[in-house]
Amino acid sequence: MYEKKERYIVEFQDIPAEREHQIEIEVDERRDNYDEVELGFDEERALREAKRCLSCRRCLGCALCWAECKPEAIIFEMDDEYYDVEADAVIISSGVERPHDRLDSSFGLGQHLNVITDLQLARMLSETGPSKGLVIRPYDGEIPSSIAFVQSYESASPPMHTSALCLGINEAILVRGKLAEAEIEVFASNLEDFRQEQDSTLKGLERIKISDATVSSVEAVENQNLELTISSNGSETSKVFEMIVLITQPQLSNAVKQMSKDLDLSLNYASFLAEGEGSVLLTTDNETIKLAAKS
Repeated sequence: MYEKKERYIVEFQDIPAEREHQIEIEVDERRDNYDEVELGFDEERALREAKRCLSCRRCLGCALCWAECKPEAIIFEMDDEYYDVEADAVIISSGVERPHDRLDSSFGLGQHLNVITDLQLARMLSETGPSKGLVIRPYDGEIPSSIAFVQSYESASPPMHTSALCLGINEAILVRGKLAEAEIEVFASNLEDFRQEQDSTLKGLERIKISDATVSSVEAVENQNLELTISSNGSETSKVFEMIVLITQPQLSNAVKQMSKDLDLSLNYASFLAEGEGSVLLTTDNETIKLAAKS
């Protein structure tokens, strides 16, 4: 660690990209003229440098990005602006939420840094995310050699359960593509129907183990690795992983629920999981308002 502007910064040895330098004209071109020497960034360099600004690994709330941002593009005090718009029809894009406050504390989210949710992993996997697509442990920025995907809810309706598992397993496949040697295991319950529905896909998984089991607790051990207590077929075992991803239960977003209430609509709890070909719009009790469903 070193100190800069009275703020402590953790040094990482594998920051995704080096700092971009602005374009300057060659020394020979500077002679006998008053042309501008420093030409700034072209679009390509500007985009690379902007992405580099998001490589802090994890936000500590230190506001160093604000302190270092000379263009003052980061404004924490920015207020929301509201507009009135007239429209002939409204289509509500439902989206989903995966509330953290419903997660049992036994999974250690918020207590153990190497426990994250599936949505946090999705952000990590993105090339525009904070780690620029690198899969790393939040605790120390190291590449994990073992990752467990753990169902974090006791039970859910079949469509909800299928949607949650599909996201978790798809993420496991993406992680396998990035970490060829890592041990990856998925722990979930009530897998009979899911295995039948996704049989062909599951057979094609490359070294991703799917276990019909429940995880009752997670404890931090040496080097912030995580020990899982696993229950399966009436017996209990334990296993250690370097990182855990919690598979969370999707729900209709609170924003949509509030908007529906404001518009005096009645929406089905799981309407956004309706099946259909292409772009599907579900009708509501107001003919000018429709709900964009899962396609």
